Amino acid sequence: IKQNASEKQIMWVARATVIVVAIIASFMALDPNSSIFGLVKYAWAGFGATFGPLVLMSLFWKRMTRNGALAGMVTGGVTVIVWKEAISKLGGIFTVYEILPAFILSLIAIVLVSLLDKEPSAEIQAEFDAYKNSKL
Repeated sequence: IKQNASEKQIMWVARATVIVVAIIASFMALDPNSSIFGLVKYAWAGFGATFGPLVLMSLFWKRMTRNGALAGMVTGGVTVIVWKEAISKLGGIFTVYEILPAFILSLIAIVLVSLLDKEPSAEIQAEFDAYKNSKL
């Protein structure tokens, strides 16, 4: 607004803007029916079910394969969408937060596809064991 504002004035305006936005966002987040809250919850379910099982299995199971990882990611992401948009509308026990069934189905997909797939090479498994046994 002010063309000849000093750096100090610009900094104060920037700080005030951040504070105002944070206060507004805090009040919006307090409303459980807020569309922003619902959108963030939905996004978190998608990320959590898509990448959560993948990260856990890659850290703790050396038998996981590339195809198993891909199957788990797709299964988790698709399950979140299908559960939220269709299955949860059935009511009852199906109103559970969509991350739970998606996370479980993603884990199952990773395990099943990895077991049906060719086992990772001995070199990859040795590298996994080396990291697992190291004292980091």
